[in-house]
Amino acid sequence: MRIEKIELIGFKSFSERTAFNLHPGITCIVGPNGCGKSNIVDSFRWVLGEQSAKSLRGEKMEEVIFNGSATKKPKGMAEVTLVMSGIGDPTQDNGDDAQNMTSVTRRLYRSGESEYMANKAVCRLKDIKDLFLDTGLEVKSYSILEQDRIAAILSSKPQDRRFLIEEVAGVMKYKVRRTEAQNKLEASRFNLQRINDIVSEVKRQINALDRQAKKAERYKKLSAEMRAIELKVAKKDYQDLKESLEKILTEYNALKENEALKRAELTGIENTTEKDRIELLEKEKFLETLQQEFRDIEKAIAETERLIAVSNTDSDNLKEYLVKLHSQKNEFGTKRAELSQKQEELKSIEIKLSADIEGLKEELKAKNDLIETLENELGEKENIVEANRREIFRISEELSNLRNETGRMQASLEALERKEAALIKESEDSRRALNEIDSSINDVEGSLRNKNNDILMLNEKKGLYISELSSAREKTENLRNQLSGTKEDIASNISRLESLRELILDAPTREILSEGSNLHIISSLSDILSVEPEYEKAVENALSEKINSFILKSPEDIELANSTLKAKGIGRMAFMPLAPKAVEDAADVPAGIIGRAADFVKVDAGFAGIAKNLLSNVLIVKDLRTALAIRESGTKALLVTLDGEISEPSGAVIGGEGRGVLKRKREIREIEETIEQKKIFIARMQEDFNRLQLGIAEKESGIRDIESVIVNTEKEMSLSKLTSENYREEKERIDRKLAYLSIELEEIAREKEAVKKLLLEKETVINAGESKKHITEKDMSDLLATITLEKTNYEEQRAHITDLRLSITSLSEKTESIQKEKDTTGAAIEELLQKNTSVDEEIMSVEDRIAQREKETGGHQAKIKGMVLNADGLREKISAKKETIEQNNQKLLAYEQGIKTLRHDVDSLSAKISELDIEKTEHRMRLENLTENIRQNYGAEIDTLDAEPLLPEDEERLNELRTKIQELGQVNLGTLEEYEELSTRYEFLSKQQEDLSKSIAELEEAITKINSTTKKKLREAFEELKVKFSDVFVKLFGGGKAELIMTDENNILETGIDIIAQPPGKKFQNITLMSGGEKALTALSLLFASFLIKPTPLCILDEADAPLDDSNTARFANMLRELSNAIQFIVITHNRVTMEASDYIYGITMEEPGISKVISMQLSEA
Repeated sequence: MRIEKIELIGFKSFSERTAFNLHPGITCIVGPNGCGKSNIVDSFRWVLGEQSAKSLRGEKMEEVIFNGSATKKPKGMAEVTLVMSGIGDPTQDNGDDAQNMTSVTRRLYRSGESEYMANKAVCRLKDIKDLFLDTGLEVKSYSILEQDRIAAILSSKPQDRRFLIEEVAGVMKYKVRRTEAQNKLEASRFNLQRINDIVSEVKRQINALDRQAKKAERYKKLSAEMRAIELKVAKKDYQDLKESLEKILTEYNALKENEALKRAELTGIENTTEKDRIELLEKEKFLETLQQEFRDIEKAIAETERLIAVSNTDSDNLKEYLVKLHSQKNEFGTKRAELSQKQEELKSIEIKLSADIEGLKEELKAKNDLIETLENELGEKENIVEANRREIFRISEELSNLRNETGRMQASLEALERKEAALIKESEDSRRALNEIDSSINDVEGSLRNKNNDILMLNEKKGLYISELSSAREKTENLRNQLSGTKEDIASNISRLESLRELILDAPTREILSEGSNLHIISSLSDILSVEPEYEKAVENALSEKINSFILKSPEDIELANSTLKAKGIGRMAFMPLAPKAVEDAADVPAGIIGRAADFVKVDAGFAGIAKNLLSNVLIVKDLRTALAIRESGTKALLVTLDGEISEPSGAVIGGEGRGVLKRKREIREIEETIEQKKIFIARMQEDFNRLQLGIAEKESGIRDIESVIVNTEKEMSLSKLTSENYREEKERIDRKLAYLSIELEEIAREKEAVKKLLLEKETVINAGESKKHITEKDMSDLLATITLEKTNYEEQRAHITDLRLSITSLSEKTESIQKEKDTTGAAIEELLQKNTSVDEEIMSVEDRIAQREKETGGHQAKIKGMVLNADGLREKISAKKETIEQNNQKLLAYEQGIKTLRHDVDSLSAKISELDIEKTEHRMRLENLTENIRQNYGAEIDTLDAEPLLPEDEERLNELRTKIQELGQVNLGTLEEYEELSTRYEFLSKQQEDLSKSIAELEEAITKINSTTKKKLREAFEELKVKFSDVFVKLFGGGKAELIMTDENNILETGIDIIAQPPGKKFQNITLMSGGEKALTALSLLFASFLIKPTPLCILDEADAPLDDSNTARFANMLRELSNAIQFIVITHNRVTMEASDYIYGITMEEPGISKVISMQLSEA
């Protein structure tokens, strides 16, 4: 194998397609730190199948995808392709073409989905690993060595170093096979345990069902016998019920006829009675009318008498009331005279009080005029004082306001200056923030464009996946349908196969086969014969019962088999010896025959003599007519037609159909072949189905992952858009703020000038106000002294006025009291006059009402006399009508007695008819129930059953059968079918059990062989590596000693490897005490020693020479040159000595930050 090229697309810092053509010999990769050299090493490790992101110097696997730079967008995927020669295509059979070019590709999308391809065909990671197995070029092998891994060779545990021996020994494939075999062994043991459990359970179920199946069989026999007797009983009951029903119907019809006659007679009498009753009702109605009239008159007389009594009572009450009214009138006259005298006395007192009040009022008026003059003078002076006070206060307030305003203006001026400084600073800060926001907006919008491109790519990929998923699901459904149909066909074929086998094996045959090993049975005759379908009937009927004969080794075996038949009494059976005595063919072969039967029969090897002896004298003809004609010619051969008719030499003819054994045997072989073909077809379809299911699961997972990434990306875009909008809103806000700040600063400048001007004006106004305030305060002081003297005189006059007002008030209150009393007296007099007038009017009304009552009483008495005369006439009419009605009632009683007698007769007949009707219904229902029960329980129509005589012992037998069935208890008829199914399953599982046990034994044997081979190869490899390591160590160090030691020689499969080294001029020491350069050179010695035994196609060394000095580097370079004839070396280095030893050099630069660029040159060019 040789590595031809590695190609990177979007892998880490290699954004564009970058190819490294790898030549034989040593290739150096050089460049400054951080230019991406180690990314090439990571690409090799990644394409070989590395699954750990940490091993690739990252946290997440998606970090291997180019993440963009200042000028380039991030890539949506990373891809690395490794091209090799001298290796076969892992996906095809390449024969012996070892020079075939092979490519391996690994691809990773940002969604997390990955692909592996071999020669551009999608494959599994396992296929890739298998391709490089035991080549030394694997993910975990030491063919790819960074500086830290070189140190790890020495610092790792001894068990970890055994990997080198395994690489040298080439046992990796054995380890893989052993692991696979162990996994299969564990799975087989687990499956065997499961099968054992299932077999035990099925066996237990079979044992449990055995008794139930026998019980169900017995139940079926008893039920069949009971059914026959129950049908006889039911038929007898049915006939008895029909005869009883006919008798009931005859009696029922006779009673119905008699009932109809009685009902006609009853109807005639009822009609006559009803007519007389109607006449009686009319007479009674007329009598009721007369009686009502009589009652109305009596009621009217009583009402009139009541009215007379009421009128008399009212008249007496009115007369008493009239006497009381006259008495009241006299009392009102006396009281009116007394009140008039009192009113005259009150008028005299009122006149005197009015004169005294008028005198006091005149004196009060004079005093009020004087007070008013004094008040006016004082008011004018106090107004002047108040005006002066207000003026002083106003001036003081103005001065205070002016002083305060001056202070505020001064403070406002200072505040304006501070605000001006703050606004200038805020304006500068806002301009800086505006610049930062513009930069952020550009970043966010760039991110949005990148994310939008990512979503477009993801949606395109998702659409492709959905299309592939739909196609895979359709294929899966088709395969599922085909699998189901094929399995159904197999089940049908197996069922048919079992049926055919059952038809072929009669009871004697099965019994003999059970004794097969004891009787030395070799085969049956039908199993060794193969006949063309056209001649099957002819050959089978010619052989007759011998078709089922068994072939035994010797005559002694035949005697033993015959004895067994007799001993067991199992019927007749034919036997054939394996080597019978030869029988000559019939000499005469007449014309008209198709041929000898033996010529149309194919026989298994070793049995030809048997078939020839049996069929040597049998000739096949077309039909019976031909056979009979040939028989007339006198032939002695047995003639058989194509349809199976036989003409014997004796002249007897045997016709009819045979058992078709040969045909069934042929059909069994055909079905068995069909089943095997369908099983192979199912296995292939199942593989396809599983592969499709796996693909569907992967695609569904891929779609979910893509959708998840899209959703997350859209969320990020939404957040970015929101962030962008927020930035733009913030920018607009800052723009508005800057404009506002500019206006504010201009306004502040104007305000400062205005405030300064106002301060000068206010100071002038304050000085003028202070002078005016002083003059006004002096004038007010002089005026206040004058007001004090005038107020004393004013108070004396007001006290005298108060005394006059009190006297007037007292006299006025007395006058008012007298006036009220005078008014009350006048009102009382007026009320008495009104009452007197009312009494006069009431007296006149009462006298009129008394006269009216006396007039009404006379009229009522005259009315009563007329009503009494009418009542006497009605009483006579009522008496006569009552006598007529009584006569009619007697006549109706006679009629009703006759009706009662007839009704009794009709009711008796109806009762009997009802009883018969119920019996008739009961009989019909019993007949219907009996018919329906027979139909549902036995599936028979009772009318069609034969009327078998019911024997005396049938009833006893029926009870006996019911008792026996009852004793059986609950019976499950389904157990018979279930028992058969379980038996079949038990046989199938037992076969699987046997197969698994055999498989486990084979796997254990395979593991033992693998371990043996591995031990041998490991020991040989260790011994050889031990020698090579010592030689290489001396060569690289220029002297010294080194040795490899097993930690456990008795367990070569698990032993670790210890290293003991002695550099030149030093003692043997633990390798952990060596210097960095010594450790590196020791590790490289071990590595190169393994290459001398088993060269790897490619070795990548990443700054492995960094700890070495110049002399050690020179020896290291010489060793590389020595090994480069068999191995391709890729060396990443900064050391010029190593570069000089190389054949080709690749320079890696990073002209643009974040993007690696490749420059290739040969050493001569360098």
